[in-house]
Amino acid sequence: MGSTILKQLLFLIALVSLGGNIRADDLQLPVPSDQVLAAQEKRIAAMGLATQSTVGVFGTDGQGGGSGVIVSSNGYVVTNYHVSSPFGDRMRCGLANGKMYEAVIVGIDPTGDIALLKMYGRDDFPAAVIADSDTVRSGHWCFAGGNPFVLATNLQPTITYGIVSGVHRYQYPAGTILEYTDCIQTDASINPGNSGGPLFNADGHLIGINGRCSFEKRGRVNVGVGYAISINQVLKFLGQLRAGRLVDHATLGFTVATDPDGKVVVSNILETSDAFRRGLRYGDEIVSLAGREIGTVNQLKNVLGIFPSDWRIPFQFKNKEGSLETLVRLQRLHREEELWAVIDSESQMEKRKEGENPKEGEEKPIPSGTKPKVIDPLADRFEKRKGFVNYYFNRSEIKRILQTQSEMGSWKESKPVWQCSGTILGEPSNVEITIDKEQLQMRLGDREIALDGKGSWAKSIQQQESTIVLAGLALWQRWYREGPTVLGDTHYFGEAPIEGKGPLLDVVHLTFGEIETVYYSDRSSGEIKLIELYGEDGQDPAEVYFDSYDQEKGIRWPNRVRLQYGLEAKIQLELKQSRSLDSLPNRQAEPRGKP
Repeated sequence: MGSTILKQLLFLIALVSLGGNIRADDLQLPVPSDQVLAAQEKRIAAMGLATQSTVGVFGTDGQGGGSGVIVSSNGYVVTNYHVSSPFGDRMRCGLANGKMYEAVIVGIDPTGDIALLKMYGRDDFPAAVIADSDTVRSGHWCFAGGNPFVLATNLQPTITYGIVSGVHRYQYPAGTILEYTDCIQTDASINPGNSGGPLFNADGHLIGINGRCSFEKRGRVNVGVGYAISINQVLKFLGQLRAGRLVDHATLGFTVATDPDGKVVVSNILETSDAFRRGLRYGDEIVSLAGREIGTVNQLKNVLGIFPSDWRIPFQFKNKEGSLETLVRLQRLHREEELWAVIDSESQMEKRKEGENPKEGEEKPIPSGTKPKVIDPLADRFEKRKGFVNYYFNRSEIKRILQTQSEMGSWKESKPVWQCSGTILGEPSNVEITIDKEQLQMRLGDREIALDGKGSWAKSIQQQESTIVLAGLALWQRWYREGPTVLGDTHYFGEAPIEGKGPLLDVVHLTFGEIETVYYSDRSSGEIKLIELYGEDGQDPAEVYFDSYDQEKGIRWPNRVRLQYGLEAKIQLELKQSRSLDSLPNRQAEPRGKP
């Protein structure tokens, strides 16, 4: 039956295109009404589901506006940066239930045009169901939600139906730092006011955030080409946004060009880049990045743009020796001062529009009367701090991590000295390690090696010494026993995978003595999986991995510990026993060396 219907429809299209006059009765098309009605009901249900999580974003005075979408039941809302920026740190969000909720800015990504807000007023907001946007294909049905032209005064969002007309679309920055990468293209109607709103699949699940559109030149009318930032890209940045941060995108530390054979090759490279340390050189061919083949310069920029800085991702390239696969650590795309300068400039422009900050030589308008003092109900939810958009949320994330890590046992009540014993992979003798605030010791057979416990380890890291595994163990133990804020200046940096794969882990930056350290811990268990120790810019950090946790006398500790620099493992420990002592055993130890 399907084949017959298709033939009749094709005949109808051809006849109409030739100017034929035709009546519906002439074709006698069979109408499977039950299937049509079932499809209609499914579409209505999907749109109803999507409507609940679609948000209108307004200034605190109710003016202006754009759209957003709820991504968690506790009130986190994703929108465009260009929607939130005119409102500063405070705004209001309207839901389909007709109610307005107070909201505060959390974090921003001005390069990717994303902002994260937090609504207050309830703890059961209707969050969108999030789909895997990498499965979206051209031809899939989709629909866009939002408040086009800000006409929905009853807060009921508009839902427009269409199809996905393209995927993995890339748009160059147009005189700004704004860069749209790996976008979903759709013909669903997206107009001014829809910005920041959700793009859903046919099931009503979130696949993107509506952003740029193409408009008819003489008016602000959509011409059928709209772009949505893929939700998978947003999720990669969401942890950093929840940290109250000004988020940056990434660069590889090299540029590329197309050679006469059509290959994408390195045209310039920084010797301080991680890619250079992994062996990439001028003229090498780029094969793939993050598992996606690279055939054009655009494709490389497109894939790179979906990742935050500091992530490590799989990377494949070819040189004269053949094809090489490795991991490459991404660098910041912009200097932090550059991003803040852009934001401050935009803020000054908005204030001049409102008459709050006149240009030099202009007089500031005199208010006609004294305005009553307005009490901000969310004043305690916003905290200014250099380098952060809203430091309140950074402190909240650190608090969450410490609450989770209470599951690691009663380290705080343990004795100050930690001693563990086991074996070193490839060594015949057993190893005994003693960790104290003042001194770190490793005993291998008749030989003993020591490091100071105060963080003077930069030289050892630069020389890629194996003894730095002691420093990793010391930082691990003192984190659980004393807490990160006691150790040094501590900030939450978001989420990232380790070794280019696996689940996203919490990332905390901590300065201990002269050493910058980065902790990666499991969100659910609180187990630290990796501590990175940085000695000098442009060099590989020491990476100390912790695995196979065990529990003894109410305290959890790792059975396996591995130290590596770059991709080279220096030492691997198998720890079989763990105990705490009142004081450091009195032994003679060598000052420093390699076991």
